[in-house]
Amino acid sequence: MSQTISLDTNPSRPMLQAAWVSAAAFLLALASLLVQPAFAGAFLWPANAILAGLLLRHTKPIRFLAWVPLGAALAFARFSLGIAWPRALADGLADLAGIWVIWLILARFWPLDNLRTPRAVLRMLLAGLAAAMVTAAAGLPACFLLQAAPASWEAVASGWLGQWLGYCIFLLPVLLLPKMEIPGIDRRHREHGLLRGPGAWAARMPALLLAASLVLCFLLGGPGALLLPFAALLYCAHAYQQWTSAWLALLSALGVLLAFGAGWTLAPGDPSAQWPVWTRISLQVGVLLLMTVPLLMSSALAARGDLIVSLNRALDHDDLTQALSRPAFTRGAQEYLRRIPPAPYGNGLMMLDIDHFKRLNDRHGHAAGDNVLSEFSRTIREAIRPEDLFGRLGGEEFGVVLPDCSLEDTAEIAERLRVCVEKIRLYYDSDEPLRITVSIGIAHDRQGPSPNLETLLSHADQALYQAKRLGRNRFCIYRADADDEAESRLTHAVRA
Repeated sequence: MSQTISLDTNPSRPMLQAAWVSAAAFLLALASLLVQPAFAGAFLWPANAILAGLLLRHTKPIRFLAWVPLGAALAFARFSLGIAWPRALADGLADLAGIWVIWLILARFWPLDNLRTPRAVLRMLLAGLAAAMVTAAAGLPACFLLQAAPASWEAVASGWLGQWLGYCIFLLPVLLLPKMEIPGIDRRHREHGLLRGPGAWAARMPALLLAASLVLCFLLGGPGALLLPFAALLYCAHAYQQWTSAWLALLSALGVLLAFGAGWTLAPGDPSAQWPVWTRISLQVGVLLLMTVPLLMSSALAARGDLIVSLNRALDHDDLTQALSRPAFTRGAQEYLRRIPPAPYGNGLMMLDIDHFKRLNDRHGHAAGDNVLSEFSRTIREAIRPEDLFGRLGGEEFGVVLPDCSLEDTAEIAERLRVCVEKIRLYYDSDEPLRITVSIGIAHDRQGPSPNLETLLSHADQALYQAKRLGRNRFCIYRADADDEAESRLTHAVRA
């Protein structure tokens, strides 16, 4: 599969894309070069992974025009810091090759359709491995031809592991960043992450244990030191959302690598002594495992959570209409009615019945009837408020609970729903559109002394029956007669 090259006649769009891609590449490469001395002990190059993540988050195809200035920006960042232009150009092209390979794999051949699965994490790890190998292979000529003392094969292997480590550390956290929202302020992260509230110390405990384990790792040293943050990261992967776990793993890996670059050692001895290349490779492999295992665990838990949510939704929603099932609708309605303190305006309840639905089924078939139910449900769901409950009570009969809604407002909403349904047009085997109407019965919990859900449903059903008896395509409101509690009467609002 070849790269998509856009033939858009508007030159501003490809030029704008090339501008922001090259600017991001220059700034990331420059920042990586400036912080590279801090990771001198364990080679790490974050620019490629962050830039690849930004390109993968960009939903539009990357045009050919954008790749040329991207490579030039990577080379110019090195040249601006005093690196000779042949070496700067060779390293910039090697980085460009790696970024293009991982983008091609994850955007074209092996797309990341769902980040919340272990399969997606494995795809990123393998794609990062391929990109690191391409970068290392493309940079070999520069290593052997442009350096006075050619690098050893061990140093080349360490550089390749450093490239792969960069993808493992930075790619997933960048891809998991919420769109158009500030990290840590997103509602999902606030409820399930570190910012759940000032008194939620239980939610902060895994992160505190991780910080303590990192301190012990640096103080104790020794061959088993990396196992201390590893166990804490597994705990964080179990306790937090995938986004939070990925960033905690990133910070932990950076902390270990920065400490190593500052002179911390896993074994006793002189911290200033030069470590062998194979010892550095061992550390890189250890940090790779420190990152990947918690990421795989958090993604597996996220996938399991998504599966549970989908199963609960399948149980709580009608498959055809996507409305709440009767048990789920009943549970939600009871929660609204029992809310303490009660809603200031009370709660309205409506029962809706599609007019002449059985006749429609007999005339057009059950497939047409299913389409009518689906379109009717979609229309109602789009017309009500987000906090309203909409459920299928059975057949062509539906219910709507309107929390914190006065009786007058409930009547206005009922009329709006009636008009929306009346505008539905469905076409089948003729040019004449199929029109449907709805009859609505209304009840309100302020109409009596603390009525329960069963009573409200009974009142709304009586009002619905009155609406059908009066000619359908209208709503009726149930009102109890204050003069004689044993009797009741129904008042109706006829279609305008």
